[in-house]
Amino acid sequence: MKLTKKWFIALLLIWPMLFGLGVWDGEYAMSAVTGFGVTIATYYEQQLERLDKRQATIIRDAANSKVMMFVFGALMLAFSFGVFFFDQPQVPLLDTIHLVLGTLLTLRGLLIRSAYEEAMIDSSKAIRL
Repeated sequence: MKLTKKWFIALLLIWPMLFGLGVWDGEYAMSAVTGFGVTIATYYEQQLERLDKRQATIIRDAANSKVMMFVFGALMLAFSFGVFFFDQPQVPLLDTIHLVLGTLLTLRGLLIRSAYEEAMIDSSKAIRL
């Protein structure tokens, strides 16, 4: 199924509302974060299909490497602060998985978006100042 622009906008409006309801009700808030990340990553991944394969692969690799660097840095900081300073050796697993997955997918989608926009600007014949 192709994620059209109308569905993309609708889902971008729905996920924050579901997050708010999840926080208010106490359940499924982190699932809304994951859904938001999946929506952004899927939409901008589909945008890469407009480019040639080599350029799309370069953009994907760059986004994946930046996300992985962010993951390792964030995990080291979270472990350091959580374990050593707050004496919390464990966290709720399911909520953490949803939060981390949603954040990473959102970050990957936004990185792909910025690289895609730069590629479209560079490939156009427009004169920039």
